Amino acid sequence: MSHFSKIRTNIIDLEILKKTVKDLGFSYSTIGPSNEFFEDSVCLFVYNEDTSSDLLPVFHFEWNGFHYSIVADLGLWNLDIDFEYFMECLLQKYAYNTVISQGLAHGFCCVSEKIVSDGSVALTLQRF
Repeated sequence: MSHFSKIRTNIIDLEILKKTVKDLGFSYSTIGPSNEFFEDSVCLFVYNEDTSSDLLPVFHFEWNGFHYSIVADLGLWNLDIDFEYFMECLLQKYAYNTVISQGLAHGFCCVSEKIVSDGSVALTLQRF
């Protein structure tokens, strides 16, 4: 029996979420209004690029008016990585993309990036 779990996230920016999904090696499709005014009601369906012939998404993101939640059937989770580890990677990559995006918007560029032994990422941004 399928049981979908809805996990709350702090993800609020659809464009950064789309970039993050692509960076992690997935493809996506969106369902919802195409009007920018109603962009926050869009659902983002995520597909495994290795099995792009599959018609069913691996999971999807749903907007609740404040943030996106990830919706997945954890009983049928079929990715090669543990769901908790996947969530850590997703949130870290989203945070990274947010920092880079906000930095660029304020005139900064990334001058160095280093993955620390604990798995965190150290970034140096500089304004020219």
